[in-house]
Amino acid sequence: MKFSVPSNIIFLLFCFLLLDILDEILLVLYSTIAEVVNDMNNHTLSTHYGITPNEANMSFLTSMVSVLMTFGTVLSLFFVIPLAESKGRKFATVHCRIFLLIIAALFLIFSSFFTSSELFLLAEIFIGIEHPLRTYTTIMFVTECAPDKNRGFASTALIFAQVVGRMLLYSLGSPGIFGTTGLWFIFPVFVAVCSALMLIITSKLPDSPKWLVCQNRVEEAKRAINYYHGPETDTGTDKSSNLFYFVFKFSDQALSSLIKEKNLTTETKLSFKQVIGDETMREALNVIFAITFFFLLDGTSSQSVYTVVLHKNAGFSVQETMNISLILVIVFFPTKFIGTYIIDALGRRPVMLLGGIICFSKSVLMIATQLVIHFAGESLLTKMMYVAVESLTAAIPATGVNTLHVLFISELFPPSARTSVAQVLLITAIVIDSPLLSLFPFVYSIFPPGFFAPFAISQFFFGIYLYRHMPETSGRAVYDIIDSMEQVVFSWVNRNSEIIVNSVFQSQTLADEKVPLLRDRASTLLATKRNSILNTSRARVQANSDNSKFISVFSLLRTIKN
Repeated sequence: MKFSVPSNIIFLLFCFLLLDILDEILLVLYSTIAEVVNDMNNHTLSTHYGITPNEANMSFLTSMVSVLMTFGTVLSLFFVIPLAESKGRKFATVHCRIFLLIIAALFLIFSSFFTSSELFLLAEIFIGIEHPLRTYTTIMFVTECAPDKNRGFASTALIFAQVVGRMLLYSLGSPGIFGTTGLWFIFPVFVAVCSALMLIITSKLPDSPKWLVCQNRVEEAKRAINYYHGPETDTGTDKSSNLFYFVFKFSDQALSSLIKEKNLTTETKLSFKQVIGDETMREALNVIFAITFFFLLDGTSSQSVYTVVLHKNAGFSVQETMNISLILVIVFFPTKFIGTYIIDALGRRPVMLLGGIICFSKSVLMIATQLVIHFAGESLLTKMMYVAVESLTAAIPATGVNTLHVLFISELFPPSARTSVAQVLLITAIVIDSPLLSLFPFVYSIFPPGFFAPFAISQFFFGIYLYRHMPETSGRAVYDIIDSMEQVVFSWVNRNSEIIVNSVFQSQTLADEKVPLLRDRASTLLATKRNSILNTSRARVQANSDNSKFISVFSLLRTIKN
């Protein structure tokens, strides 16, 4: 398969890769300079409030970092992410992100100069507000700009930011370089300056063609398509009439596809209640939630937060733990290139199958490791087993499967439904992840394997569901994907209505059949199809056919009654 990506899509991804690296630096800054921040907390408590630092109030200040980041995420969920619909994808992912990064960096700089924990904690709120724009809205933006054949690549390419950002912090944030009380401010200064430069670099990027079409700004959308999709969709004139026709045809097809996608719904914005009220989008929700739960319920967050505890129980020292983490980051860095290719080359289903097998194997191996540690204690075997667990954990992102749930938001839903679905997914992640992290110390202290066992069980069932119901969307236009899903849902209703008709004809004694019950069943099926709010050509044709069949059922019931 020939692998080619338009040059301006590469430039778009490069811009967001730089922004994501800046975000990653601020995200992991606290864990990198934890000792420096603890000293700052001591100074703040004693100098600003006259409180003698102790273990309790120091733990409180430490916990406030994650609490305020979560608070910022919730604020972003309700007040910032919706701006992607009202103000545009570029406004939310470029202007808002850069503004929030600069504000957070300034608070960190001031907290360093004034030795103030209050300003440091305020910075964490803005980091929390900005982060969902990176993990959800930015990925939606780049997938909406990319051609259909490159959507998977666009959604996975930004994964390199996490590796690059952490390698920078781990190498430069040590106490021997910049990780000291007097020098750590260099990191937020670097973020602020680079963010300001990114505002200039990204100034000429067009907004998402799909968002522009949804705003009825067709000419701007056409220019955006020309910019992002490259010369093959350029609508400019050319000396060759054949080339002009070729160019015009491709541009017209791309724009026509976006218009069809926009016209899937008559409303510009759908609430989540409207989404779950539609049969087709409810089926898409089932797929996305199954993917989300599959990878959310796997213990990766607990491994990350409590990595030192888990390594020590397996027999490693703290220094060995840090060395292993750094080695795994370096070793698995080249594998990140694999996922960016195979998600489009092989397709979504093979990638999900490969990533799912690795993730399930990791969960099973983690249970086995904890069982051996619990009953036999630490040994060379437990060290080897836990390194294998960490290796499998690092191998999962190499498949590109980590962004699949966000990619499917852009592929399985019309533009009017994407923001509400992303909001609910983000809430779900917070609601599930936070309690799991809180429960870990209690469950792990009683019976360590008991914390990880439910993950393997849930992954088994979610994996079976995804194998049976997850669609293949690679290289297909969004309109065609949703249209096909609508046809599948209609086929279910057709099959149910045929069963009703056949059951009536095959009944031995029609007088014994409860006619009102059959009428209720048929009415329920008809009402269900009228709940569909999608506007697809196949759906309209199929709906007319369904109505004819239901009319036949009602006519038959009337004859029976008479």
